Amino acid sequence: MITVPMTENGPDMDVVEELIKDESVKGIWCVPKYSNPQGITYSDETVKRFAKLQPAAKDFKIMWDNAYVIHDLTDEEVPLLNIFEECEKTGNIDLPIEFCSTSKITFPGSGVAAMAASKNNMDIIKNKYKYQTIGFDKINMLRHVRFFGDLDGMKAHMKKHKDILKPRFDLVVNKLKEELKPYGIVSYEEPKGGYFVSVDVMDGTAKKVVAMCKDAGVILTGAGATYPYGKDPKDSNIRVAPTAPSVEDLSKAMDVFTVCAKLCAVERLLEM
Repeated sequence: MITVPMTENGPDMDVVEELIKDESVKGIWCVPKYSNPQGITYSDETVKRFAKLQPAAKDFKIMWDNAYVIHDLTDEEVPLLNIFEECEKTGNIDLPIEFCSTSKITFPGSGVAAMAASKNNMDIIKNKYKYQTIGFDKINMLRHVRFFGDLDGMKAHMKKHKDILKPRFDLVVNKLKEELKPYGIVSYEEPKGGYFVSVDVMDGTAKKVVAMCKDAGVILTGAGATYPYGKDPKDSNIRVAPTAPSVEDLSKAMDVFTVCAKLCAVERLLEM
């Protein structure tokens, strides 16, 4: 796996367009809306450049993992271009395979998944699936249909998610803004959806911050967890997942986090 730098508009497409000149590069995995972990939604221009790709590998695929398609944290409608419509315009309809599921809407492990692809791709996928499963869990599918009813029912359900999550995200961002940003030792995104806040502490300190927090009783996702093989070249990225704790516990955890980030930054500066 190859790390592609992220910009505020999505993956650095100059890097992507250079990498696909290598025939051994067989595909790219994308989370196009509220990308994990930064919460970035790909710009129109980024999606259009994806649709225009001319990979050296004839079996190259864009794996369009639309996991957070209705996971909004604000009332703002964040648009994302339809990758299939753009690929139809460029004659690249066989490039993308898109999927999503309700695993982050109902319960992990018991969600209903959906896949979209061109006819050529779907014929290949269906042919393989018939050997991989005896049958789909139709009872669980019916359970979801009866629970949600329709798309409006899903959106109403996700509004309840938003009401639970937004105060937690606001707390995390406010703590970062008040405790770390004035010292210039942190950068972060203010996501409009998804489940994570991506925090970049001082280069070379992320692993130490995570370890120090653990010693103090706060368990974080491993430093660099979202990078291929978990290797963050700058050792700076920490993905904060604020959804599970109570607001009170989260506030205490963020106090620990910000203190540890400050201490590690001071130690790093003293080493320079």
